[in-house]
Amino acid sequence: MGYSHDPMTFQYAASPDPTQVDKLFLRDACSCPRCVDPSTRQKLFETADIPLSIDIESHRYISDGSIEIRWANDVAGYYPHTSTFTPAFFAKNHDDRARMLASNRFPRRIPWTKNLIVTRHCTFRYSEYLESAEILHKALNHLHRYGIFFISATPSEASAIERIANRIGPLRNTFYGPTWDVRSIPSAKNVAYTSQNLGFHMDLLYMASPPGLQILHTMIASTLGGESLFSDGLNACYAVSKDAPENLPSLYNFQVTYRYKNDGHWYQQDRTTLCSPIDFDSSGFEIPDLTRSEQEISWSPPFQGPFERDIGLKDISRNGKTEPGLSALRVYLKAAKVFKAFLEAEDSVFETKMEEGTCVIFDNRRILHARKAFDGDGERWLRGAYVDKDPFKSRLRVLNEQLGIPKR
Repeated sequence: MGYSHDPMTFQYAASPDPTQVDKLFLRDACSCPRCVDPSTRQKLFETADIPLSIDIESHRYISDGSIEIRWANDVAGYYPHTSTFTPAFFAKNHDDRARMLASNRFPRRIPWTKNLIVTRHCTFRYSEYLESAEILHKALNHLHRYGIFFISATPSEASAIERIANRIGPLRNTFYGPTWDVRSIPSAKNVAYTSQNLGFHMDLLYMASPPGLQILHTMIASTLGGESLFSDGLNACYAVSKDAPENLPSLYNFQVTYRYKNDGHWYQQDRTTLCSPIDFDSSGFEIPDLTRSEQEISWSPPFQGPFERDIGLKDISRNGKTEPGLSALRVYLKAAKVFKAFLEAEDSVFETKMEEGTCVIFDNRRILHARKAFDGDGERWLRGAYVDKDPFKSRLRVLNEQLGIPKR
């Protein structure tokens, strides 16, 4: 590591070139007890309070390779003030990838087809999932990478799903309640509560913040039929980007209306099918992009309402050209047909008959689920719950740190 008065530079051993670091960044990153409360771990000053004229009065290296910086023109009331930065700090902040790995250490998400997920299918025993931090970490790591995992030997207790969910984070309460039951009933207010076929969909897209994870626990499964189907929306994104990229702009831009208006409720949101552009490497792995949020997919035909945007004629930009007077809805319909074909292709769909005691946890903004129709003579009862993405990612970060998971 080296230092020049303006700007400050340091050189991480793995990089041949010095990386320029703004002194404002270093001052803002100070974690001494005057700057970060040791108990709450919250900042005790505001970034906006740092003078633009912040400067380094002096610096020195100490035995472990850390650098101590004494600040000039510091935040009001802080002078004299010294910050210490370790080699690990500089390594963590060497570049965007290093910062991402230090903060997340999540594996790259892998799009899957039926043939792949059959070989990567992960099932964990209920008792091990509840008792072992290592098993929980393995399960959540798999959930981030593939979007789905299963739990076996779950007791037929109504509260079992709460114990499963609370290993990840608090239950997400909705107008269905913190937990809910999926059973066929007369005059159902939701297609899920019938015995008929239920097509591929995601839950609660008509809400401003749909739940990140869905949990389904099979309590009773004595019907003929009712197989569960799963398809990876991320794989459909990959297939469109590889084989039909001309359809991507419409999937990114056209707003689809989702609505639940029934039983005294009226929820409604407009969403694009894909939230942002996404890149894949030559192996089909998602390439994370720090400048964009994680790709979330919106596809839930059973819960669509009438379109409310872009239903007239307008100029459409396609393939670098502007074409006047096209129907954005018709352009979207073409793209939606392509996306649906990839989602529902035979080699994209993982089918399983969830036996009693089986629980599935999946990413509600990536994995689409469906159900085949079933014979009404038997009984099919599932318990359901939601958990948000933030608690899931928090738990995975903490487990990474506790278990000493290396950076990838």
